[in-house]
Amino acid sequence: MNKKNMQACLLAIVTIVIIIPVNAQDQVGGTIMYQQTTSYSFPPTGNPEWDEYAKTLPTEGQFDKVLYFTTDFSLYEEPTFEKEAMSEMEMKAYYMARHGKAPRPELKRMYCDFNKNSRTEQLDFMTREFLLEEEIPAMNWRLSPSRKKVLDYTCMEAVLLSDEDTIKAWFTPEIPVSTGPAEYFGLPGVVLAVEKNNETIYLATLIELAVPGEELLVEPEDGKKVTRDEMDQIIREKTEEYHKTVASKGARSNIHK
Repeated sequence: MNKKNMQACLLAIVTIVIIIPVNAQDQVGGTIMYQQTTSYSFPPTGNPEWDEYAKTLPTEGQFDKVLYFTTDFSLYEEPTFEKEAMSEMEMKAYYMARHGKAPRPELKRMYCDFNKNSRTEQLDFMTREFLLEEEIPAMNWRLSPSRKKVLDYTCMEAVLLSDEDTIKAWFTPEIPVSTGPAEYFGLPGVVLAVEKNNETIYLATLIELAVPGEELLVEPEDGKKVTRDEMDQIIREKTEEYHKTVASKGARSNIHK
C-alpha cells in the first residue's frame, strides 16, 4: 500500500471512530420504571381512638411511574398497563394523610421537548385538568465526588439546596440524556434515583434501552392551558376557599356543642 492510500485509509478509520459515537448518541432512548415513595404523617388530633388507629396505618405509599425518552423528547407519567391495586390499609392511609389538608395539584404527565427547551405539565387539581406550558427551568445542581450503583449503572451525585429541603439526584453519564423522573433532570445523564432530606423518593427499578415508539411520546392535550403565574393564582384562591370552608364548619360545630 502506497503512502497516499495509507493516509486515505487512516482518514477513513478516524472518520468512522468519530461518526459512530455521534450516530449512536442520536439513537439513545429508552423506558425507565421508577418507584415513587411518598411519606404519610398523621398528626395527633386529640381523639385517642382516632390517634391509636392512625398508628396502625402504613407510614408511606409506593407508586409506579414510567419515563419514556429519546435525545429529543421525554414523557413521564403513570404506567398505562394494569398494576397491582393498593391494599385496603394502603388506601386508607393515602386518603387519611390528605384529610384536613388544603388541596394541591397532582402531576399526571410531564412532556419535554429538549430541542425547544420546553415542557408541558398535565396537572389534576380539584377534579379539573390543567396544561402548564413553560420553558424548562435551569436548576442549580452542584456536583459532588460521591458515586453509587443503581441497577448496575454507575451514578454520580448532584445536590440541589433550597430553603426547606436538600435534594440529591443520582444520575448516570452512561445514558447521556438529560432527563429523569418528574422535575428532577438537567444533568449530563439520566437521573435514576432522587433523595429528599436523605429519604429516597424516586428509584429506578427497570431500564430498557430501546428507542420508544412515537405513540408513547405524545404531548398531553387535555386540560385548560395556563401559565405558571395563573396556576399559582388558582391554587391560592382555592386554598383560601378551603380554609374558609373549614373555619366555617368549625364555627358551626362549636355553636352546636
